[in-house]
This record gives sequence, C-alpha cells and structure tokens, in this order.
Amino acid sequence: MTLRSDILARFTGAGGSAPLFLPDLTLWHKWHRERGTLPAGWHDFTLPQAARHLNAAIWAVARPWQATTPGITSRSEESADERIIRHETPFGTLTTRFTRGPDGDWWLTEYPVKSGDDLAAARALVDARTYKLDTSDLAELRKAVGEDGVIALELPMRPYSDVLHAFLGWSEGLMLFAGDGRPALLEMLAILEEKAQTLTEQVAALAGDLLLAPDNLDGQYISPKIFRDQFAGSYRRTAESAHRYGKPLVVHVGGPIRRVLPLLAEAGVDGVEGIAGPPQSDASLAEARQLAGPGLTLWGGIPQDLLQDIHAQDVFEAGVAEAIRQANGDNRMILGVADRVPVDAEFARLQAIPGLV
Repeated sequence: MTLRSDILARFTGAGGSAPLFLPDLTLWHKWHRERGTLPAGWHDFTLPQAARHLNAAIWAVARPWQATTPGITSRSEESADERIIRHETPFGTLTTRFTRGPDGDWWLTEYPVKSGDDLAAARALVDARTYKLDTSDLAELRKAVGEDGVIALELPMRPYSDVLHAFLGWSEGLMLFAGDGRPALLEMLAILEEKAQTLTEQVAALAGDLLLAPDNLDGQYISPKIFRDQFAGSYRRTAESAHRYGKPLVVHVGGPIRRVLPLLAEAGVDGVEGIAGPPQSDASLAEARQLAGPGLTLWGGIPQDLLQDIHAQDVFEAGVAEAIRQANGDNRMILGVADRVPVDAEFARLQAIPGLV
C-alpha cells in the first residue's frame, strides 16, 4: 500500500490501523519560502520535497480556479506597513485595509462592509463574482507528489464563512445578520451558494484525490443552529458532488468544534482537519471519535503549540505520544499537527514527530 492509497483508504474505513503522520505544511512552507527562511539546505525545496525530507506523507493543496469580478474596478495601494484595496461599484466604493503584522504578514484591520449602507455595494461584488477553472499546474503537481501523498482540490469557503471572513468580520458582521441587514445578506449567501456549487461540480471532476473546504469552522461563532441553517445543506450538496467522482470531502476547522462534529458527520462530510484538545480546541482524537461516531475520518491530535518553545521538550513528546496512543488501531484516523504546522514551529520538533510515530 502506498502512502496515497493508505491516506485515501482512511476515508472509507479500509485504511491501516497503524498511526500515519500527515502534516499540513502549507502555511509553514509558504511563509518560510517567501522569506528565504526555510532550514539550511532546504531553501529551494518545494512542499513535496520538504515533506519527503521529513519522512512524512505529502498533503499538497491546489486551487484549480480563479475568482474574478468583471465590471468592478478594483485598485490596490501598498506601502511598507499598509495595503488598501478599493472596489468601485455602481452603489459605492468598498475599502479593505491591511496592516503589516509582527510576523511580517498582512493583517486585515478594516472590513469592506462597515454598516448596512454598504450592503448594496457588497451585493454588486457578489453578483459580479465569476469562477473560472485554472488547471495549468495540476499535472506537474501530480508528478511531484506521485504516490507519496495526496492532492487536495481546494473549494471556495462556504458562503456564510466567506461573507464574514471577506466582507463583514465576525463581530459587526454577526450584528448585521441579526438585524436589518439579514434579508440582504441571505440573498447574497444564496447567490454565492449556487455559484460555488456549480464550481464544485467542475472541480470534483478534476484529477485530484479529494476536495477541501477551507472554512476554518469555529464553534465559538458557529452554533449548532447556525450550522444547520447555513452549513449543513451546503456540505451535503458538496459531498454529493465529491462522491459522484469518487472523492472524499474534508473540512478544515479551527477553535472549539465539539458541538459541530456530529453535525458534520450528519451532513455527509468524510473527514475533518484540525482535531485537537485544549487549549487549542476542545476535543482530543478520542473525544472527537465519541462525538462524531465511527464514520467520520479525524485528522490531527497534536496541538500546534506543542511545536513552539512555550512548552518543554518532555511536554511536547508526551503530547505526541498521547496522540499516537489515541490514533493507534483506528483506521479512520490520521495524525497531524492541528490545524496546520505553525510558522514558528521549532524545526527540531517537527523533524522528530515521524520518528516518534
């Protein structure tokens, strides 16, 4: 059995029972490669090369589509410390502002929708959004990954997550949903849902191994009621498209997720990335299995802060050992750093995990 076939078999219950380590290096690799700070001797490594040198399976994410907004004029201004994007619509200009964070990345500090007065302009952006397939890199990625891992075809966020992440923010945005802006926002969600589902059917037909919903679900903001109202039907439709082409659907989560795990299983989702106990999340692998039932593939178990120097080495090793113990014998579990390998991970600890497994 190759690593690729073992990973995929764990989404059907036919995987091996021995622990399998699959790190999501996406964030870590991109951040360090852009800054030239990958470990010595790794400076030119692609993500598949980095995973192989860790003696780990490969998780390669491809976004085989582009989103555009024909008819909307968008302008970007950038200085050393600030980036401003302005979208000019027939109903006004929406402004998004980013500032340079201490980690060198851009942090979103001003959402484009500030009040209900901006919803007409936001609706114009949603109406204009167009998805177009771009598969130019897929064949080369398949060649690079081979049988040593899987290619995840990334989808757009669920509309509810998309609108709050990109347009509203999670504080003022939730207030708009609860107030006078709700009818307009629900119309926007319905439009985005149909566009995303049309794209999903096209993506599911491509030569990848599984579909990834990058929704970063967080139970602090997504109550069971919100999940049932805004996510369950969307996941069910997406899973049906994925399954028609023999692909599992994986959902990325972050933060507390105990209350939504059973609901994800009910909605036909095949796997969840980002399982971790406190303080990062609120369910260990064993607890998540009890909550989700036997049919959901669970990926994670190692909280990302264990790879940081805020914890002693023996605490790190004990945490990894406990995750291994909980995963052992469960052929629907995949060990990983939940929810992704952080950019400030101690490299020696990252290197040590495959040997500990």
